[in-house]
Amino acid sequence: MGNSMVKNIDVKKRVVHLSLDEIAEALDNCTLYTRYILDLQEEEIIRLSEYMMSSDEIQEVFDEIDDDETGRYVLFPIRMGSRDGYADMEVFIENIKDLEVQELANQVIRESKPFRRFKDFIQVYPDLEKEWYTWKDARSRNRALEWLEEEGLVLTNEE
Repeated sequence: MGNSMVKNIDVKKRVVHLSLDEIAEALDNCTLYTRYILDLQEEEIIRLSEYMMSSDEIQEVFDEIDDDETGRYVLFPIRMGSRDGYADMEVFIENIKDLEVQELANQVIRESKPFRRFKDFIQVYPDLEKEWYTWKDARSRNRALEWLEEEGLVLTNEE
């Protein structure tokens, strides 16, 4: 037997027929007030928001999920405040090649309203702004792939 190119595929993995961007967006936006649930049977992401539904309606959905024993539903994890976003800005800034711009960006996020100030700051540097959004999207997609793996899910539509 020589080297085999056949990969071991875990038959316990469940298939998701959604785009990676849809998964990433739900992960990025899941909070205590807006929850996201992956419905594997209907192949959709359910959005529950206190701004769109009564707390009784939301509780009904969670009761249905609790009663389900098929594994049909997968809850997206809740983002804890703005820590993740702030950490993302810090990591991005560490990789800015122009040390002067890097230092200015570090100063900006250490002041009040760091997200607004960072957004305003990168608009002054169009190339940096483009790099930020490209990097941020890639980071969100990577987080989504990691989450899918943790949940034992396989994506089939990676558009």
